[in-house]
Amino acid sequence: MDMNEEKYLNERMSKQNPFRVPEGYFDDFATQVMAKLPERESQPVVAKRVSFLRPWMAVAASLVVAIFSVAVYFTHVGGQQEQPQQASATVSDAYMDAAADYAMIDNAEIYAYFVEN
Repeated sequence: MDMNEEKYLNERMSKQNPFRVPEGYFDDFATQVMAKLPERESQPVVAKRVSFLRPWMAVAASLVVAIFSVAVYFTHVGGQQEQPQQASATVSDAYMDAAADYAMIDNAEIYAYFVEN
């Protein structure tokens, strides 16, 4: 804002506040507003819904814990009874040749690797 514009506005509009509040208006303002508000219930609607669902949530949580416990038990018991067998993987020579070609490994590097280890 330019200084001339600000000066013009100050001359046209005095620095006095044009808005006024009647004397004593805010003395009992809160009590007047509260008297005009309708009465409301002491417990919010959301709390009623939650209190209604609380037993069902407890049942659902108990079921989840029971199912999880049974699953862990049978996994643990089943794992002790059966001895895990090592998977025997048969790798074909064609696959190994293709993998060696892809990795650009020749026979000399393969032999060197086995000699080192």
